[in-house]
Amino acid sequence: MPARSVSAPALADDRAQRLREAGLRRTRALQAVLALFDGAPGWQPTHAQLAERLADEGEPVNAVTLYRLLERLVAAGVLVKRTAADERAWRFHAPGAAPATGPLFECDACHTQFPLAEDDASARAVAAAVRRTLARQGHQAARVDLAVHGTCADCRGGRSHA
Repeated sequence: MPARSVSAPALADDRAQRLREAGLRRTRALQAVLALFDGAPGWQPTHAQLAERLADEGEPVNAVTLYRLLERLVAAGVLVKRTAADERAWRFHAPGAAPATGPLFECDACHTQFPLAEDDASARAVAAAVRRTLARQGHQAARVDLAVHGTCADCRGGRSHA
């Protein structure tokens, strides 16, 4: 029997159910925040970037209100928050847009992540070299997260993701 795919309406129904179960009301702020994530798959903004984008869209939200809303969306499983080792700010993303587990390219301008092919021989060679270096130093690597940072084609060309 072929695997059943989850349709967009089913995903929307799941999210609506999560929002109801968490007791979140469908406020303008909530709808504006969700619309931003829906309109920019892979976007992983900070609280400040979200506040700026909401203001640009004509839907300014008080900083504390936005912080509380984001925390509630995370608690409801509608958003995920993470921080990178070199950052102090939390970043938020939709669960389906989770950071790649394999090698990836992250744009330092827009923070969109672009997964690289996991079966790429050169990426595997880099990971193996890192493991060997760590082993020579007496360490045991559990995993190697390979991330290349730079500027994506859209940001270099002045195009917008959202």
